[in-house]
Amino acid sequence: MASRRDFIKISALGLGAATLSGSVAKATTKGVFGTDKLNKLMTTRTATYCEVCFWKCAGWAYTDGAGKIKKIIGNADDPHCNGRFCPRGTGGVGMYNDEDRLKTPLIRVKDENGNQTFREASWDEAFDVIAKGMQKIAKEHGPECMALFSHGSGGKFWGHLLKAYGSKNISAPSYAQCRGPREVAWIGTFGEGLGSPEPTDIRDTKCLVLIGSHLGENMHNGQVQEMSDAIDKGATIITVDPRFFYRCG
Repeated sequence: MASRRDFIKISALGLGAATLSGSVAKATTKGVFGTDKLNKLMTTRTATYCEVCFWKCAGWAYTDGAGKIKKIIGNADDPHCNGRFCPRGTGGVGMYNDEDRLKTPLIRVKDENGNQTFREASWDEAFDVIAKGMQKIAKEHGPECMALFSHGSGGKFWGHLLKAYGSKNISAPSYAQCRGPREVAWIGTFGEGLGSPEPTDIRDTKCLVLIGSHLGENMHNGQVQEMSDAIDKGATIITVDPRFFYRCG
């Protein structure tokens, strides 16, 4: 890989084209404004962070006079992003304003032909339906028969609900399938977990070996920036990709 520019073409631009819709791409690439200019153009700037992935980059959300989010940028004081969002983060505006985004609860019903469909409902009605269903389950089978399989920070809120309901059956399968074994091994070997983002010095490495992983595809913001800097410094990148061996076989 000859340069940082080649790397960005492959990783950032390729992923951006695949993940952003046409309307979002236009919104995020129409112009790159400095923070000062954005502050003048928009009515309000609100601190936020991105939860599209676990990196949780800090950012600023800019809204117009009507309170509509117009642009999201990275926070320069955040060491996870250094003021830059990846295409997924900047695409958050499109996710928020997507025409297909659910904005009201939907309750499943049957139409006159017996087919299942959904109708809009108020939050009070939706909560009543959920509460009655959970009460019925607890009465007939016991609250412990309900289990929670969650992923991400939002699962904590559901965990509180399930414990209050009377069930301790809470699990995160993604932990066992992803970073869990690594964390358990680190705790058992070194006495503490590795955590994430990992405390690795990618920027100053001379040789980076990626086995079954590709930082450009994972698009974890800080790591991609550090890898770009390493390429600029002449680092050697070695990638062991199981998909390549599968295709050859």
